[in-house]
This record gives sequence, C-alpha cells and structure tokens, in this order.
Amino acid sequence: MAVLAAHVLVAVLGLGSIASVAVVAATARRAGRAATEVSAWLEPLLCYSVFSLAAMLITGILLDLAAGGAFHRTWWFRISALLLVATGALHAQARGAVRKGLAKENRGEAVLLRVEHIAYGMCALIASITVLMEVKPF
Repeated sequence: MAVLAAHVLVAVLGLGSIASVAVVAATARRAGRAATEVSAWLEPLLCYSVFSLAAMLITGILLDLAAGGAFHRTWWFRISALLLVATGALHAQARGAVRKGLAKENRGEAVLLRVEHIAYGMCALIASITVLMEVKPF
C-alpha cells in the first residue's frame, strides 16, 4: 500500500512539473523573454521532473513485483511502460534544447517554442499513461 501511495504522490506532485515546463516556456515565449532568462526556471523544473520520471518507473516496477508480476503480462502495463520511456526520451530532448538555447541566445524564441511543444507532448503521453492505468482496456 505504501508503494501505491508513493506512486500516486510522484504522479501528482512530481510529474506536475512537466506541465509547469510547458506553461513557463509558453508564457516566456509570448512575453518575448530570452532563453537565458527563462532557463533559471526551466532547468530546476526539468531536473526535478527527471527524478520524478525515475521514481515513477521504480514505483511501477515495485507495484508489479508486489502483484507477483501480474501487471507485466498485460498490454496496458507494457504500453504504459513504453510511453514512460518515450516521455523520458522527450524529456532528454527538452533538457538538450534548454542547454543549446543558453549557447545560442539569438534563437531564444525558437528554443522556447521547441521546449513548449516537447513539454505538451510529454503531458499528452502522461495523460495516455494515466488513462491506460485507470481503464486497463486490455
């Protein structure tokens, strides 16, 4: 039961920072902020969320182990795990875009737009995972 509570807490408190990345990038881009100004906000959010993604993976594995491996035989669980890995890959792209944005300040708006799109993509994947976990369609 404690692992389930940890899984839910990480999902709510930890992965919510990914939505914050999208909001900060979009707001800063629309306000004409430089990528270097915004990186002070984006870097900690991305750092925090990478640990949350890892915690989601670990608590998901622990939940499967607690269920005697019953989850990993189901397609909803397998697809959710793949979507979590895809979210991690997008996350790496977002972090890379923020780092490159610091090096090439003249492309600030393009960098922020890229980070915004990636973050919204991560939100869509997390929403899909949530639906799969709750509905368990197959």
